[in-house]
Amino acid sequence: MSKKRILIVDDVQFNHKAANMVLQDTYELYNALSAEEGFNILEKVRPDLILLDVVMPVMDGYEMIKILKKSSCFKSIPVIFLTAETRAEAEVEAFNCGIADYITKPFIPIVMKKRVENQIALAEYERSLEAMVEEKVEEIESMYDLMTVSFAGLVESRDGVTGGHLKNTSLYFNLFIHYLMELPEYADELPESLVKRACRSAPLHDVGKIAIQDAVLRKEGSLNEEEFARMKMHSVIGGDIFAFIKERIPDREFAEVAEKIARHHHEKWNGSGYPDGVKGKDIPLVARIMSIVDVYDALTSKRPYKEPFSHEKALEMITEKSGKDFDPDLIREFLNIKDKVKNCLGMKEQMITEQQYFMVQKV
Repeated sequence: MSKKRILIVDDVQFNHKAANMVLQDTYELYNALSAEEGFNILEKVRPDLILLDVVMPVMDGYEMIKILKKSSCFKSIPVIFLTAETRAEAEVEAFNCGIADYITKPFIPIVMKKRVENQIALAEYERSLEAMVEEKVEEIESMYDLMTVSFAGLVESRDGVTGGHLKNTSLYFNLFIHYLMELPEYADELPESLVKRACRSAPLHDVGKIAIQDAVLRKEGSLNEEEFARMKMHSVIGGDIFAFIKERIPDREFAEVAEKIARHHHEKWNGSGYPDGVKGKDIPLVARIMSIVDVYDALTSKRPYKEPFSHEKALEMITEKSGKDFDPDLIREFLNIKDKVKNCLGMKEQMITEQQYFMVQKV
């Protein structure tokens, strides 16, 4: 079993020798005479614990630990102050900065060694708890993924006219929203947690179709006015489904995002869409994104009443509706990734084959 590693940062060589005499038989030790040397070592070695002096030139212990605690790489490493400072105020300040323990000099060797041992063991225990939490989170995430696939598959198995649409739009949606989240103007509206849930809920944007009659849902020709009125209800039904479950599941944010997409993905920028006739930026951003990829897939897919349009023709038709049906800023960004969208279009048939929902029979 490999030895645990300890980084000792102290500007006095004698203090290193004293600490090394106590710890070298049990631990692998790294010695730094300044904070700068300590950070240089940290670029190559990840210690299990840091023994840190308080009073040092250039950068003292308080400054160093503040930097450590702000770093995602180093913040979980336990830090013990090893110092001659005995004032209670200094000790309180140190704990406020995030130290794990505080040992005053001159230290008692057996006590110092036991405190080091305890802090390393505690850090290992905390990491094991974090791993257990992460495992449980992954189980919950997998459950939501399964729910998404199952619900989307149920809809797709009923919709004989637009089979594959839910997977296709998810492909384009994931590409587009991940591109947007990296842009400064969308970063605040599209944090990683929201994007993750939006991508999970994207295949469910038409889940309300599960309640639409087969005569309407599976009709191969154009819908008459009455039939179209019935079909439009799928966005209301889908929104209501998620409005209902968001009060009953732990991940409320997932249901809220799914509700926005399901209810509002047929709204139009100029307010002429359905079901609520909202317009402009009153339409949730995730729904405005979905509306573009939803139409793009419809245009580039074969239907009983039409052949698929080319990628170029579909973009031309969508661009003509910029500022009318679609958010003009989003259309501009969609065109910026048109080559990547075209690659997705080329992949979609393979995706449909490889990721077929379990309840849809392969032809």
